[in-house]
Amino acid sequence: MLETSEIIPYKGLRKIIGKRMEISGAYPMTYQGIYVDVTDLLAYRKRINAEKGASLTVNDFIIRAASLALQRTPIMNSSFNEDMTKIHVYSSYNISVMTASAHGLVAPVLKDTQDKDIYQLSAEMKALIDKANAGKLMPDDYSDGTFGITNIGKLNSYDSVPLPQPTQAAIMAACTAKKMPVVVEKDGEDTVAIRTMMKIVIGGDHRILDGVPLASFINDMKTLMEDPQSLSLIHI
Repeated sequence: MLETSEIIPYKGLRKIIGKRMEISGAYPMTYQGIYVDVTDLLAYRKRINAEKGASLTVNDFIIRAASLALQRTPIMNSSFNEDMTKIHVYSSYNISVMTASAHGLVAPVLKDTQDKDIYQLSAEMKALIDKANAGKLMPDDYSDGTFGITNIGKLNSYDSVPLPQPTQAAIMAACTAKKMPVVVEKDGEDTVAIRTMMKIVIGGDHRILDGVPLASFINDMKTLMEDPQSLSLIHI
């Protein structure tokens, strides 16, 4: 008989997450991934934080880019109604951001991201993280999400197969950025350069989404993240 070193109760947030993943894993998923060159984004973030006395994170840029990309492919911002007879495409782009807090994994929601610039999103995200770490998230803080983001960049993980929450059609994972040799064009010639690359993976409910909207979304993500100055604008 195997000896047990520890018994962990299956309850609370862990059980809630588990039950949601049981539902999400019961339907067909479709996935696509793409590499994004974040070399310029990292340099721009460092410069703009110094110039403006800001504290923008890489995740803030990812969230801002996702909000804009979703607006270009609205079907990504959708879900079934309760009896699964209709697909609701939402006009509010409410992004659930998976967050490892002092009290476990939570998914606070940034509401109406389409109306906010990167600085507003950053401030709201920091406030939600503080509430999560203090164990003070309220039901409204994690309700009505329409799209999910999980950033595993700090985990030294270079790929992911994320599952969306049952009330959302899609979720995006941002993986660890790393330096890689990349073929780039310079003066009309191909050359190899060392660039910092990040893989992003989009997973969608295949009953609602197919390859076209997923490809559209991740290619818009790539375009936006590789032009980081555009992400500081209110509208694009």
